[in-house]
Amino acid sequence: MQLLNKIAEYAEQQGSQIALDFDGKQLTYAQLQAEINRARQPISKLESNNIVALTMQQPLLLIVNYLAVLSEGNIPCVCDFRWTNKQCKEILAHYQIPYVMDDKLTVITTGYSQPDTYDNTELQLLHIGFTSGTTGLPKAYYRDEPSWINSYVENEKLLTTTISTILAPGPLSHSLSLYACIYALYSGRTFIGQQTFSAALFIDQITAVQQQVALFLVPTMLIACLTGHQQLNGQHFIFSSGDKLAPHIREKVSLMFPQAIVVEFFGTSEASFISYNYNNQAPTNSVGKLFDNVFVRFDNQDHDQIGTLNINSNMVFSGYVDQGFQQDEWIRTGDFASMDDAGYLYLHGREHDRLIIGGRNVYPSEVEEAIKGTGWFDEVLVIGQAHPKFGEIAILLYKAPTSIDYIDLKCYLSQQIPRYQIPSKLIRVEQFEYTASGKIARHKMKQWYRESGDKE
Repeated sequence: MQLLNKIAEYAEQQGSQIALDFDGKQLTYAQLQAEINRARQPISKLESNNIVALTMQQPLLLIVNYLAVLSEGNIPCVCDFRWTNKQCKEILAHYQIPYVMDDKLTVITTGYSQPDTYDNTELQLLHIGFTSGTTGLPKAYYRDEPSWINSYVENEKLLTTTISTILAPGPLSHSLSLYACIYALYSGRTFIGQQTFSAALFIDQITAVQQQVALFLVPTMLIACLTGHQQLNGQHFIFSSGDKLAPHIREKVSLMFPQAIVVEFFGTSEASFISYNYNNQAPTNSVGKLFDNVFVRFDNQDHDQIGTLNINSNMVFSGYVDQGFQQDEWIRTGDFASMDDAGYLYLHGREHDRLIIGGRNVYPSEVEEAIKGTGWFDEVLVIGQAHPKFGEIAILLYKAPTSIDYIDLKCYLSQQIPRYQIPSKLIRVEQFEYTASGKIARHKMKQWYRESGDKE
């Protein structure tokens, strides 16, 4: 594999450079290569092309063993250490994963026999990851090495200055953090991460580098870093992936990182990158321009040219584990989307989140963007409630320092969106629930509202 060959080269050519740093625990490239060789010993007893689930809590151990599993021709399956024992057992059983490694670094045989046989020299699988999902069991998918190498090529185009350090504070079970870590190792850079996210530690880590860096994180983590009054100078690159940053959040980012270049990615675990908004050049409601190697198709477009988004590129995943390998197929993202004449992509909401109010389509994400424009809210979520006359009405769940007056919001929104899109009820929440990737868990919040919120 190219990744393993690159690490071996760096161990020879720049062996004293720090490769990995998690919470102060460091390995140079030479030490990393030695640790990989040591970790291979228990794995070498397995036949090749087997799936090995990695459940260790310590991220440094996880990456070393991830690379060791690959070195022995097997496929690492990156599990979330925050899963309960019950969840882990369900996942191992559902996907018939034959081997597990935990913090004790012993290879445990589960008794399962994986249903598929692999020739990983041909497939070049990097790992099996999981989509965070909002319901049911996390969905396992294949990620191969060429797809991420193609993503790195596109990523490099966005780095207009020399960057030698990449930081990502999220868990390695989150595809963005794992992507950033492998990107750093593939390109001979230093990767700095955390086991458990701490905004204060993250700021200290950035400051300690004493040079411009690239940050990969989700919006909730970026927002958590903006609570202080510290200013971090230097032309840092902030890569944000997940929900779109609200205008007032972007203002706070520019105050804290006055020289930084902010790149917002739109993508999914399955599709990898789809589009990007480089330093706020895209129109306010757009998720930016497509990457050069991404092709899109809109199915079932309505009179506003909004349709279901399908994408294809050389960065996409290799299929879901329980559905077999996918090669050169279009991926249905589940998003309603459109594109303007200048090539900017717009999202209008998820298929299953769409509301039909009085016979009209209402896309919650569009309403949420309009609401964020007030600058009054920390976080917002628009959901639907059944209504005898209109079919559905929109309900706004929000988090804010103070309660928001409904009349004030309605007055503001009446200048921004059609009347039928304006939420009929506002409910302030103390805390939202989130997916593993840091997005608001829409399904869980809908369930909370049904069980308690709609009684208010």
